Amino acid sequence: MALTHTSVAEPRVAGENELLGRLLSLYDEEARVYSRVLELSKRQGEAVRQGAPFGEVRRLIEQKKGCLDLIARLERAEAGTKHEWESRRTSMSAPGRARLRAALDRVGGLIEGIIVCEEANDLDLFAMTGVS
Repeated sequence: MALTHTSVAEPRVAGENELLGRLLSLYDEEARVYSRVLELSKRQGEAVRQGAPFGEVRRLIEQKKGCLDLIARLERAEAGTKHEWESRRTSMSAPGRARLRAALDRVGGLIEGIIVCEEANDLDLFAMTGVS
């Protein structure tokens, strides 16, 4: 009986590459959209600080909402994939889990950046309107 050598990068569970690929694709797309939200949040802050008309600020807010709606649709579309990963993650390869963690860390970092920017935007808006 001959022993078979398997590569560390080889998936240990049938379908891991497909499952991982779908999730990585999802998180890459979410990162792209969250990057756009961060850009729009920064533009909103600049607009408020420069005294832009409310309509301009509102358009930026509506664009951000559209981006967040897209993310919600993406999440709903891949809910089954995420559930499958969750139920099988302990049997997935370490490299696969590491790749997914890196993608999630990227998305999480963008979300944190958006939160910081939005908090600053809120403070600027409150300061300009005298609302406390």
